[in-house]
Amino acid sequence: MFLRIYTVVVLLMLCIAVTGQDKSIKSEEYLNKRPEGSKAEPETRGSTGRSNKGNRPQSRSHVYSVDKNFPDGPPPRDQEYVRIGVTIWRFGPSQCAIPNCPLPGAGTKGLVDTAEGTRVDDSEALSTGERVRLALESLSHEGFIYVIDREQFADGTLGEPYLIFPTRNINNGNNYARPGLQIQLPRSGSCFCVKSRNPQKVLTADNLIVIVSPTALLASEEIGLKEIPLPAKLLSYMSRTEKDRTHRGSLQGGAGLAQTRTEHQAGTKGLVDTEPVLTQTDLPPQNFYQSLVPRGTAAVFSLYLRYNTTR
Repeated sequence: MFLRIYTVVVLLMLCIAVTGQDKSIKSEEYLNKRPEGSKAEPETRGSTGRSNKGNRPQSRSHVYSVDKNFPDGPPPRDQEYVRIGVTIWRFGPSQCAIPNCPLPGAGTKGLVDTAEGTRVDDSEALSTGERVRLALESLSHEGFIYVIDREQFADGTLGEPYLIFPTRNINNGNNYARPGLQIQLPRSGSCFCVKSRNPQKVLTADNLIVIVSPTALLASEEIGLKEIPLPAKLLSYMSRTEKDRTHRGSLQGGAGLAQTRTEHQAGTKGLVDTEPVLTQTDLPPQNFYQSLVPRGTAAVFSLYLRYNTTR
């Protein structure tokens, strides 16, 4: 009798443990809107500079870790899933010589230059002075992308929201996106410097609000040459970040991989000729976000670039 009870308890504990774990899903179905590609996957290099060619053959299935509540199966009737891919690359100071950008503190990874930029999972905290580039890809739909940035400070206050994409200095404000067409901010060959717009405060995060809309939300004359204070037309989308249910995935084994030649090409090409560059055989985004919305409406995603608070 005791053995039976013990066995039942063990089985229940195992079930609880399994249901509490994050789930794993393969990336193929989330990349099936990308163009098909017959080429072999590009050679990549890890942060040590060693070649990963052969370690990631074309037939390999990439796997994402997602939370245990990640939905299975098709969406409910009259609704649809909208997905975006997010990849952050970290660069060394000599790769991105940015005026008035401080050097990262001793011991931070950004101080070490590599041959290429290396992937960073968006859960990892960055340090002041690091150089980063952000890549966005609409994985499920064609549409127009808008990116809003709002700083968060250690004292609990928030900065003013800015529209950082589209801008006229990136292909004259063209922000139409489709699967396989990667938007890199800033464009390839440049980087963002991790530092606050307000030097009197300690920056803890940048909250990036990404809108994917089937229709244009701003006229061309409402787009600035560079980032601008958030236009009133987009204010209502910020409140949706607290209401919309979003799920996140993280590519297993992706952090630390170097930017591939194809990914670099996507940053220099992409929006210029509006033709997709990345195919189903290329590396998936490091992170992806999925939102459930009424069919044919805009989706809103909230993601964070988090920073170390030590100066």
